[in-house]
Amino acid sequence: MRKLMVLMVAALFTAASAQDYVFGINFDAGGKFDGSFNEGTWRGLERGIANLEAEGLEIDLLEFEGTPDTSAQGLRGMSEQGAELIVAPGFAQADAVAAVSQEFPFTNYVIIDGVVDADNVRSVLFKEHEGSFLVGYLAGLMTRTGTVGFVGGMDIPLIRNFDFGYQQGVSASCPTCEVVSNYVGTTPAAWNDPARAKELATAQRAQGADIVYAAAGASGNGVIDFVNETQCFVPSGEVRNVPLNDVTPSAQYAAACGADAEPLFFIGVDSNQNPLGDTDNDPTTLNHGLSSMLKRVDVAAENAAYDVVNGEFTSGISTLGIDEGGVDWALDEFNEALIPASIVEQIQGVRDAIIAGDIVVEQYE
Repeated sequence: MRKLMVLMVAALFTAASAQDYVFGINFDAGGKFDGSFNEGTWRGLERGIANLEAEGLEIDLLEFEGTPDTSAQGLRGMSEQGAELIVAPGFAQADAVAAVSQEFPFTNYVIIDGVVDADNVRSVLFKEHEGSFLVGYLAGLMTRTGTVGFVGGMDIPLIRNFDFGYQQGVSASCPTCEVVSNYVGTTPAAWNDPARAKELATAQRAQGADIVYAAAGASGNGVIDFVNETQCFVPSGEVRNVPLNDVTPSAQYAAACGADAEPLFFIGVDSNQNPLGDTDNDPTTLNHGLSSMLKRVDVAAENAAYDVVNGEFTSGISTLGIDEGGVDWALDEFNEALIPASIVEQIQGVRDAIIAGDIVVEQYE
């Protein structure tokens, strides 16, 4: 009810203001600040709006944060306020977008990770398996135990695709390595249960995993918390002789982990989550975010804003992989000191080979 009131107040403001455009975003399960899928989409739309406002336009942004059951309510409320563009991240909103887009044929809609066949709807899909292959290849090169983990959110084909691509990447760089995969749940609540994800990461560490890739929305924060809090492990046997740059550990790590300890790492998803592994606010010391699989939902939202303003919005399905700039791996100031230049070069070579078609990453079916 409170959300509807917010929309009504916004409607009054919109009617009274002299804005050039009204845009909206209807958040998926997991919440706006999930640090991943929803937040990445919102930040892309915000960036597009900021750039357009720098050119002299006035744009209002409406937001609705509900549940899968209230998606249609949010879409309809923003459409009634005259929004020219509404971005709906999340496959669970497909039915709602299909229904509301028919009611408001002059509003443009973007659904991410879902498909709606309508003249005013753009459906944006990603080749998650390609990006996951890259971070899997990295994990296979850098695991010291020979075991890595994957924590998925809701057990659905979309997230299985992350897992499947990751497993292929690990196997390509380390044929003897093992991937332990678990899922938070089978309902939308799986996107917002960091406590359960943390339990799964803890169990995977007990099985030997020293790198855990999380594709679980807000639940992935539980994996990140586990790695940042645990930081290290003492090997029970021999460790693989793998390259790892000699990075100065944080004072916290040095105090908690002995000389014989090995560091733990997470791999983030969707947004660049590398900074979340910086436990001492110093990018030059040991960071526990090994990398992130970038799924450029931000670019999908930003480009839609430009297309609406420029009169270039098109409907239909847009599928984005590595070649289209839709997925990638994150290398920045927070992890570049960790990863040897030789491995960066290998990952870039794999990336180029996927684009060229020399490496074909299979999709989960």
